[in-house]
Amino acid sequence: RAVVRPTQTTMSASAMCRASAAPSSRVSPSTAERASSAKVARAANRRRSTRARASEASATPATKKVVFVGGTGRVGAASAAALVANDPSVAKVVLAGRSDAAAAEAMERHPSLRGVAEFAKLDLADASSVASAIAGADLVVHSAGPFQGGGDKCAVMDAAIAAGVPYLDVCDDAEYARSAKSRHAAALAAGVPCITTAGVYPGVSNVMAADMIAANRLAGGDKDAEVEYVLYSYFCAGSGGVGDTILATSYMLCGEDVESWENGKVVRSRPATQRKVVDFGKKCGKREVFMYNLPETRSAREVFGAETVKTRFGTSPGVWNLAMAVMSAVVPKEALLNRETASTLAKLTAPLVRLVDKIVGERTAMRVDVKLKNGKLAGGIFNHPKLKEAVGNGTAAFASAILRGETKPGVWYPEEPEAVADRAALLAAASQGCDNFVINQAAWMLESKPINLGFGLYLD
Repeated sequence: RAVVRPTQTTMSASAMCRASAAPSSRVSPSTAERASSAKVARAANRRRSTRARASEASATPATKKVVFVGGTGRVGAASAAALVANDPSVAKVVLAGRSDAAAAEAMERHPSLRGVAEFAKLDLADASSVASAIAGADLVVHSAGPFQGGGDKCAVMDAAIAAGVPYLDVCDDAEYARSAKSRHAAALAAGVPCITTAGVYPGVSNVMAADMIAANRLAGGDKDAEVEYVLYSYFCAGSGGVGDTILATSYMLCGEDVESWENGKVVRSRPATQRKVVDFGKKCGKREVFMYNLPETRSAREVFGAETVKTRFGTSPGVWNLAMAVMSAVVPKEALLNRETASTLAKLTAPLVRLVDKIVGERTAMRVDVKLKNGKLAGGIFNHPKLKEAVGNGTAAFASAILRGETKPGVWYPEEPEAVADRAALLAAASQGCDNFVINQAAWMLESKPINLGFGLYLD
């Protein structure tokens, strides 16, 4: 059908995050003009707010100490580098891990860490080692995965709560996240703010969903409007250039039954199934994705009360998706969920994966679609050319929010209002480097190749 589409470029997070509602499929010129004027005004206000925050930050002396458990790995080091680059309140970061050689390699990959970062030897199985590493910190960021199979049994979170140190993790496992959430009462009693599952996906994706739901509840004049669905779709080219730990995580996910919700009822299925082709917009296009058991599915159900929640992930080349599907169907679950087996498999396949990565690149993308029962619906897209940078920026954005005092005591999922007071600021920081980031838009405006009929008319 033909629709009138106002001239628009991809807007920044600060301009988009508080849009009152997704545009309708048909927009009259006068409505478009009013919407455009409102967006310009909001963008100007947000820029002034951003400049004010930057001015305050520059006047604040660098005094904060942040400990990155797993900081010698690719995710931890990228997050530490992003935090140092973007948060002037940080004076020192500690890369806690098993090997000083790995720390040296991390600083080689991220020269900006030199002079700011130091190494601390850490044994996650030793409580005294963990306690010593995080002592005196203003924040501990936990990225020492894989979190599947129980991970460290929330030992780092327990140590942080006991020491009164704010905590953040990049957990991507449903059971680990549930275990972390069970510490809420302890964190609340100790007055310690904690956020779990706070990377890019899950993490930034959760906040995108929360922001769109809140905006459309406001636009519909019903702050309690029920949520019909939340659909998370993710894509990563190859391995995204990340380390063996993430590969091990992927293999372990092939052993976890998928838990999703359909019309208010829980549905369990095999991983790497229910193929769907999703349009991730410009710079990425249409990609195939499959169902996996990820923590944002349950948290969206718990926090939003969404009747339908599904999370899908896909990679390229397509043969990797096929390999994951075969693995989930053929290899015994017990083998896939064994940390040692998964780590060994990751090391064996890493050379081939790295070779393919050189061909397909490191692009990552996510699409989040929400619909309220009042008829309001919206979508958002996040496209970044490099997964490492996207994860680093996303994790650092959450870390800065905690350091600014935006997170209340307790254990929170990213989408809960107590986790991040200023969602727009977080999305602006997390989307740095994106070559396509839009939020709270009608589905047809997210498409990678709309047909331009001329005179502002587009064919949906």
